[in-house]
Amino acid sequence: MIHISLQRVVIGTALIASGVLAGAALSTSNEAHGEIRGTPPPQAFQSGGQLAVPVLKEMAATLHQIDARLARLEAAAQKLQMPRPASRVNN
Repeated sequence: MIHISLQRVVIGTALIASGVLAGAALSTSNEAHGEIRGTPPPQAFQSGGQLAVPVLKEMAATLHQIDARLARLEAAAQKLQMPRPASRVNN
């Protein structure tokens, strides 16, 4: 037959009683708690205008760079086209 010591029965009973008391002390509610995050919508669900804005901004920045480079090239070309003063040759 099974021999169960009195100490094991007392410890088991104490654990069960403490679990029942802890469960009764905890408040239960039927409401859920959550955090709302403001994440941007995925690009797959954006409309055409929303997708085009970043591309157009990048294109505008590239065009500004090209304009600045062309302005520098035009200034350099104008300097090269200016007539040079005739140099005197001493004979």
